[in-house]
Amino acid sequence: MSRTDALQGLEVAWVGLGRMGGAMAARLLASGAELAVWNRTPERADALVAAGARRLRSLGDAGTCDVVFSMVLDDAALDSLHDPERGLFSGEGEAPDTDAGAVGGRGRVWIDGSTVSPAASERAAAAAAEAGWAFVAAPISGNPSVVEAGQAIFAISGDDAGLEVAEAIGLAIGRAVHRVGSRAEASVIKLCVNALLSVTMQSLAEVAVLADRAGVSRASLMEFLNDSAIGSPFTRYKTAPVVTLDFPPAFTPEGQRKDVRLALELARELEVPLPVLATTEVAYSSLVSGGLGEGKDFAALILEVARDAGHELRPEELR
Repeated sequence: MSRTDALQGLEVAWVGLGRMGGAMAARLLASGAELAVWNRTPERADALVAAGARRLRSLGDAGTCDVVFSMVLDDAALDSLHDPERGLFSGEGEAPDTDAGAVGGRGRVWIDGSTVSPAASERAAAAAAEAGWAFVAAPISGNPSVVEAGQAIFAISGDDAGLEVAEAIGLAIGRAVHRVGSRAEASVIKLCVNALLSVTMQSLAEVAVLADRAGVSRASLMEFLNDSAIGSPFTRYKTAPVVTLDFPPAFTPEGQRKDVRLALELARELEVPLPVLATTEVAYSSLVSGGLGEGKDFAALILEVARDAGHELRPEELR
């Protein structure tokens, strides 16, 4: 079945229109999908409504659609979506005048793209199952610019009945979807990837400060690094902020710290020592509490490393 066929006749309710959620919903709407939108701050839905999406009056109304895709900040926000009294399954919404809204005759589907703990995903899955819905964890890898370019990727795991439509939505938004399991495996994978991302940024910041202190330009370091075996899309993404010291926020230090803490929490539960990641958590916490990362991308960690070294960095020009 093609992506278009999988979404044919289905209305997708999009819940959560922050920077990532808004970019993702815009991609889905542009693909031709039938989209309804809801956000706790209603004005964030205005641009999508102007582009053709239907505005939902309440979270309960989202729960009357064929498919719900949520993109929220953290575990607490995800838990609130299945609150028995005011959540998706509270029965407070006004159902559309259609048949049972079944996805291929298999029931409705809740897909969550948030970066949350596996435990939060499993709680959402349990609430969905109790309401007769399928649940799929579908965390995304990519920042808003990557989403807008159609280059984001998804890991998905969950109920078989929801995987096909989750894959179709993922491919309407991004370039690849990886099926990784039947429970919360996708959430585990996302935390592992973000943990590695955090550690990589700390290491990059440290060697950049070391080179600078030794009198080597950061531009020279990054030019060579990106041409070497250790160069990667990530180091190339972060070359501009490391060199110019301009940090437009693709992802905030607060968000990165949140994900690191979720990974460490999972590691403690499973009794897996992660000493390097634990050190990284301290660095991001210092960046947040010290104010150097306010309003900036998490690459501003280089400022924290330089402060610890008692070293002043100066902006350079990109090569």
